[in-house]
Amino acid sequence: MSHRSVPVAVVGVGNMGENHVRVFDTLPQAELVGIVEPDEKRAVEVGDRYGVPVVDGVDKLDEADAVSIAVPNDLHRTVAESCLEAGLDVLVEKPLATTVEDAEAIIEAAESAGAVLQVGHIERFNPAVNVLQEILRDEEVIALDAHRLGPFNEHLTSESVVFDLMIHDIDVMDSLVDSSASFVDAVGAKSRSSELDHAIAHLMFDSGVIGTATASQVTHNKIRSLTVTARDAYIELDYQDQHIVVHRRGEEQTTTMKGRAGYRTETLSETPFIPTREPLKNELEHFLKCVSDRSEPAVGGADGLRAVRLATDIVNRAIDRYP
Repeated sequence: MSHRSVPVAVVGVGNMGENHVRVFDTLPQAELVGIVEPDEKRAVEVGDRYGVPVVDGVDKLDEADAVSIAVPNDLHRTVAESCLEAGLDVLVEKPLATTVEDAEAIIEAAESAGAVLQVGHIERFNPAVNVLQEILRDEEVIALDAHRLGPFNEHLTSESVVFDLMIHDIDVMDSLVDSSASFVDAVGAKSRSSELDHAIAHLMFDSGVIGTATASQVTHNKIRSLTVTARDAYIELDYQDQHIVVHRRGEEQTTTMKGRAGYRTETLSETPFIPTREPLKNELEHFLKCVSDRSEPAVGGADGLRAVRLATDIVNRAIDRYP
């Protein structure tokens, strides 16, 4: 089935917002009709680079049917509500909001407007995560362990690492386990920032699956990994390389060497084929399809709200324990 070209705009063209412009510019399903950016110099720079008109505000996006919102997190509610009031379908970059109250307000506004609301949890559109979901259909999962680490960035000193980085992993865990987290505990540090810049969270889901997530903005290398301990396998996923290795126990036997008995076990490793592709391209294509079909996004408001609730609990528990 072919889909019409959707007139779309991007609100906020910082680093992530420009990526939205770049990808929309390559998609035949999208017709870029405007960008909104309060930094005039930045707006002109991005507008000229991609040949997209700069618009003064959301209320001037007369030609758009849908928008990507990539403004600072604390502005998500204000901008999303303005776009929804203007009759636009919206994709809000993660997190949906920085508070549960604001996340609920955005969802209510979208429901009242009858609008499509998608949340930009980009790792859900990572081909490796999609393949992992298929693998886990046949596995009894025991535990998940995520690491999302990166070097210090001055621009992130006022943003919690939980809402900036860890929220990706708690959302992925939530989607893989498909049950609610009934226990949350966390510790964290503010080593170089005013907010948590290193945090470790422990989750227990209703299904009995254990989740652990470590996120840091102060490490010296970039790591994006998830491991799954299952009853019959140990699975390693690299988000950046879009690569999975599945380890399984092979032959076990007692052997004799040089007159001594010994025990030998084999580990079999499988590397499933993954059709690698930029996750943002998958995410924005999905948004455009939902706008065209008037269908429910794979990552909607309810998913975004669950992630905000979990992130809020993690931050509160880590702050309570912070000396």
